[in-house]
Amino acid sequence: MGKYSFQIKLEPMKKILIIVITLLGFAIMKADAQYVRTRPGFSVNVSIGAPGPAPYRDAVWVGPEWQYSRGRYVEVPGYWANRGRHRGWAYGHWKHSRRGYKWVPGYWK
Repeated sequence: MGKYSFQIKLEPMKKILIIVITLLGFAIMKADAQYVRTRPGFSVNVSIGAPGPAPYRDAVWVGPEWQYSRGRYVEVPGYWANRGRHRGWAYGHWKHSRRGYKWVPGYWK
């Protein structure tokens, strides 16, 4: 009876182990999902640089950016923002690795 009770207790452990390994696999796949083989370009109607003079004092042109959403990168148009206490805006860029390209978002300096 001792041998069989050990096997019965081991079966739920195997199931739990399989579930944990499967979830870890999905997590790893999700982490790699933000890499793309080629850098996408912005649409013609997206203004890369500031579309004109600043509309108010301390205005800084932010963007455009790329945002990873629902399994793909989507464009986020640029906008004017108040510089506030920051020195300026560091533009986002594509970073290349052996996995592919990944967008590094801009940030306030």
